[in-house]
Amino acid sequence: MAEIATLILELIKCVAPPTRSCVDNHRNFKENAKDLEDKLSTLNCKNVDVETQLLNEVCSEKQAKKEVEKWLQDVEKINAEIQDVLKRVHNGSYFSRARLGKLACEKIDVLDAILQRGNFPEGLVVNKPATTLPIPVEDLEGEDTVKEEILGYLKGNEVPMIGVCGIGGVGKTTIMKHIHNELLLIGSRFDNVIWVTVSYPLNVVRLQHEIAKRMNESFLENEDEQSRASRLMQIMGKVKYVLILDDVWQRFTLKDVGIPSPTKENGCKIVITSRKVDVCQFLGCQIVKVSPLLEEESLNLFVDTVGRDILQNQELGEILKLMVKECAGLPLAIVVIAGSMIGVTDVHQWRHALKELRERLRAIAEGSEDQIFEQLKFSYDRLQDSNIQNCFLSCSLYAEDYEIRRDDLVEQWIDEGLIEESSRQAMLDKGRLHIKQA
Repeated sequence: MAEIATLILELIKCVAPPTRSCVDNHRNFKENAKDLEDKLSTLNCKNVDVETQLLNEVCSEKQAKKEVEKWLQDVEKINAEIQDVLKRVHNGSYFSRARLGKLACEKIDVLDAILQRGNFPEGLVVNKPATTLPIPVEDLEGEDTVKEEILGYLKGNEVPMIGVCGIGGVGKTTIMKHIHNELLLIGSRFDNVIWVTVSYPLNVVRLQHEIAKRMNESFLENEDEQSRASRLMQIMGKVKYVLILDDVWQRFTLKDVGIPSPTKENGCKIVITSRKVDVCQFLGCQIVKVSPLLEEESLNLFVDTVGRDILQNQELGEILKLMVKECAGLPLAIVVIAGSMIGVTDVHQWRHALKELRERLRAIAEGSEDQIFEQLKFSYDRLQDSNIQNCFLSCSLYAEDYEIRRDDLVEQWIDEGLIEESSRQAMLDKGRLHIKQA
């Protein structure tokens, strides 16, 4: 009888391959079930190792790769599926062995594929995206047309590099701060919105460091400029970025710094603010010129700063308009000069301030760099108290755009002997008053 059964099985194998496969699944049923359990156990061991490694590597600056998270989800899902198959295998009837054996084989293939994907030769974690916060910025008066033009270039594909140019104090930085914050607010199509203040003189190593820091990256202390450039090129080449370089004075090449060239293909953008059109042209920027404010815009900004109550005095209002004219439409000059007149209600003081401002600007050509300097110096001289002026000047020891804590600044003034009083508390109070007055 056994011989007859064997002959029948051999005949089936020769005649019908699908039937032969069915018979193999039936005969190898127990082996398939055992292999399935072993493969699942191996996968779960691998899963434990990956989760343990993640616990050790994930931190405030590192996060699990998306492919690792997907793999862990697939492991959890396949576990539930395999447990269901094994339950059916153990409880199945004799006649269901072929079907269940086939199912076990299919799941073994799935487990093999997941196990293969569980090898992560380049590691389990990546740096977290840099958390970019909005930049504190004053309200923007006028310049809506310029702002929309720049945003149009950033949203489009035709212009990869934009140069925002204009004389000092005209509002280039303020416009770009508003654009920076708007890109963050609307959830732009860029992975990173990076702001770096460059200033004079250009320091390539510092620029490389600042860009990397804003992408949660860092360099080794002994890396030279060229090595940093190569690494930065790799880092930035993996993301779609908009890089805003504020206050650029000197020519440089993107390659020397390690900045990948923005193109239509990679979708990246670079915006440069500069007083020097030739610097922007050297880098191949589309030039956007920022012009001084119109007369009405200038007046609104001045009044908003000094306080609208001042207009209740008609004579003061007329002097104010003449002072606004001397500001030549430069937002920085308007805000600083108006700020120096806050709380002044005496007509004679306003008239004297106007006379002093005019005398400073009389021999200076409108639109020159000396113009904004004299306008700012007018505000500085109005501090009158030399002690307050010295405290104010000490702020120049900090890097541009450096965030200075008020209490730290007062402590520094005290330590440097700029504030003298009978008690520590009296010195702290006087320092805080100086900040208000400056």
